[in-house]
Amino acid sequence: FDDGAEIKAGEFTEESELALCIVESTTANAGIIDPDLIGPRMIFLARGEAKRWIHPETAAALERADESLDFVVPLSDDGAVSPDVAARGIPVGLLHAIGTFDLRALQRDAEAVTRITHGSPIAIDLVAAVAMAVALAARQVPAGEWRERLGAVLGDGSVGRAIRGEEASDHGSPVAVVSDAISIAATVDAFEAAVFDAVNRGGDTDSRGAVAGASAGARFGAEGVPQSLINDLEGRIYVSLAAPWFYKAAQRRAGRVIDLTRL
Repeated sequence: FDDGAEIKAGEFTEESELALCIVESTTANAGIIDPDLIGPRMIFLARGEAKRWIHPETAAALERADESLDFVVPLSDDGAVSPDVAARGIPVGLLHAIGTFDLRALQRDAEAVTRITHGSPIAIDLVAAVAMAVALAARQVPAGEWRERLGAVLGDGSVGRAIRGEEASDHGSPVAVVSDAISIAATVDAFEAAVFDAVNRGGDTDSRGAVAGASAGARFGAEGVPQSLINDLEGRIYVSLAAPWFYKAAQRRAGRVIDLTRL
């Protein structure tokens, strides 16, 4: 970084940090996505040291939201598309990995977390693509079916065409990063292969690595993640505590947990 700060091994970047804002807020809200709860948590994050990670477009949108307290950016075909937004689909996909699958609900949630900072239809499609890939993987849908299913849902937009392999995007573009990451996760035979392949392609390594790692993690399960990759993760204790509570929130959302305190 220009300020002399160094990137530590295993340190979270903005993709993970912002996705965890969704995890925290949704866990506290019984598995229901609410931008009015998630947005302030993102703003709080952007005021601290994590600001150095956050993409300028995302940071600017959070600053505007901080002033207006409006966490729904208007739809705009000319809106900015930054690669960091795609990782917000990870917690959305995990929420929809349990219970009866509701595509419309997944799409609504994907749009809600996107429009906290981005109003571009492409950005919304990127988040929806990641959410659906993670949900399919967690539901143990064969990886060979991902492309067809995603392509059918995403239609003829640039994200759908890229995932179906009908359109090549610039290597560093957000669309290429997401389509590459999902393709990697669907074709490797181990979790670590997905992560290493994703980051070793260069460019936007943290975005590609986050999406590929999440999709592969959902595909191979917790037992498929090597302990050596967990040991040096800076936030491993936080994640180990947050994960079971988030899972319980997803179960409650799906109607699989009865909360007697609410009766």
